[in-house]
Amino acid sequence: MPVMAEDVRHYCVQLSASARGVGRARRTTGKVLHDWGLAELVDVAEVLLTELLTNVLVHVGPGAWHALTLLHDGDVLRVEVRDPSPRMPVPRVGDWDAESGRGLRMIECMSHAWGVDRLPPGKVVWFTLPDGA
Repeated sequence: MPVMAEDVRHYCVQLSASARGVGRARRTTGKVLHDWGLAELVDVAEVLLTELLTNVLVHVGPGAWHALTLLHDGDVLRVEVRDPSPRMPVPRVGDWDAESGRGLRMIECMSHAWGVDRLPPGKVVWFTLPDGA
């Protein structure tokens, strides 16, 4: 059955990269997901979102603009982080106990799907979680 526009939930906010902003974005995401009746997805979504936002902070830089978008079509939650950098993320191969470099591997293991799409300018990195994950 096709998804009707009124069945799609959408939240988007423009942010500036900062350590405090990561925490605020996590809390906001948790509240939005609770409001949408997706409380079972909050913990995983917050962990994976933290990885995406930290990548913007580390690889694009403090103060860089980025956009957080949450989309829910009734079956799947899609979380997107858009930033202005053309540099594409590359998953690293390394030890799980390393202090950095395993974020994309975590996203790959904990999400239903993930990817990156080139945009003019920059890119959007996203992951999806099915309802009831």
